[in-house]
Amino acid sequence: MARLARIDEGKWAEIDLGPTASPDGLWDELEALRDGLARVVVLHGAPGWEPSPEWLRRFELFLLPTVFAFEGEIAGPAVSVALHCDIRVCGEGAVLRLAELGGRRMLQLLGPQRTVEVFEAQGRIGAAQALTLGLVSEVAPVGGALAAARRLAGVIASRGPIAVQLGKEAIWRGLEMPLAQALRFETDLTLLLQTTKDRAEGVAAFQEKRPPRFTGD
Repeated sequence: MARLARIDEGKWAEIDLGPTASPDGLWDELEALRDGLARVVVLHGAPGWEPSPEWLRRFELFLLPTVFAFEGEIAGPAVSVALHCDIRVCGEGAVLRLAELGGRRMLQLLGPQRTVEVFEAQGRIGAAQALTLGLVSEVAPVGGALAAARRLAGVIASRGPIAVQLGKEAIWRGLEMPLAQALRFETDLTLLLQTTKDRAEGVAAFQEKRPPRFTGD
């Protein structure tokens, strides 16, 4: 079972994967969070199990945005889960050990040209290079990765939840489509978003110069 700590109910939650976590237990936690308990999930730790391709595919399509925080060197299952999160934050001195090079997710994140740099580094990527390559979104001071991930999760959670979820879907599903189809898909999601109450609330909040009160409707 994964260890869940609800830090700010209704906004974001944190899951410690840890060696005692299980894939089924993690899904139980994630499904519970999806039912309105959180808008963003922060994950950290190294699972003691090897996620299957089917599990990773299901995880990357999970409705809520996911942020992975790590310090030091991570390898194996931790790297697999980290790469299938939407955002990664690490501390200075962190290292990713990429055992499987050239996989679908790697190509999505890096593209063919930058994948060559990973080959040249023999799969050992430090924090600074990971930031340059786009494998992480932020490098925090040593010991500060989790705090930075929580801060980022708070920012994301303050946005309209439907807009965030559709934005995630547009990015990851769009990457697997031809460009023209991806642009059409993005337009369709944008039109869908215009029909929501949160969109009207965002416009009203802007006009009234106040913070928006998004409800996910």
